[in-house]
Amino acid sequence: YATALSDPQFWHSLALTGLFTFLSVSLSLVLAILLALLFNKDLPGFLLLRTIVLIPMLVTPIAVGIIWRTMMNAEHGLLNYLLAFVGIEPQPWIGSKSSAFACVLLVDVWEWTPFLFIIVLAGLRGLPASPFEAAAIDGAGAIRVFFSITLPMLRPVIIIASLLRMIDAARTYDIVHLLTRGGPDFATDVASIYLQRVNFQFFNLGYGSALSWLLLLAILAVVLLYVRLTGFLRLISEKEPS
Repeated sequence: YATALSDPQFWHSLALTGLFTFLSVSLSLVLAILLALLFNKDLPGFLLLRTIVLIPMLVTPIAVGIIWRTMMNAEHGLLNYLLAFVGIEPQPWIGSKSSAFACVLLVDVWEWTPFLFIIVLAGLRGLPASPFEAAAIDGAGAIRVFFSITLPMLRPVIIIASLLRMIDAARTYDIVHLLTRGGPDFATDVASIYLQRVNFQFFNLGYGSALSWLLLLAILAVVLLYVRLTGFLRLISEKEPS
């Protein structure tokens, strides 16, 4: 444990995991809310479109990693092939230290936004109609209705969905391993990748176990802080029957 506390690579991976988790959950949540608002209508074709939106979540992370790694290939990838049509130079994507983290984040958001989308959409469908009818009578605009009625009423759903996604994002491994394996130059070396390297490449199992416990405690501390700041326990107690 003393070695872990003075290990700069462990602290780097821990900070990178925190940044990755924060950005992934934030971006996924914003996109999920926008998509839920868009598809919260019974229009022709929307059932099919909602099903299509859910497809990334249904694909296994291993397949997602292989597909995106192939698409981001600097020489023969589909993305650079499409960029050539509009006269843009080929990009290194996951092969560059400056863009690898953003690429991994993009793939993670693409895959798990549907998870938050389906939860938020279910929450929207369950909201009572009377507050919105009253707002329409008062002449409130769409933006005012969203921030004054929709968002506050969706708060319990958003808190629970974000908590679930936060825990999952903090232990992301499959996509990062398949896309970059923590590189280039440790630009995507999140905690799960570093733990895998210590345990199964260096076979330093004692040190790896200590790192695993510290990571667990760090995630637990963040979750408890999130629960405290968002009033999660109070929301749960209000939902319980008296």
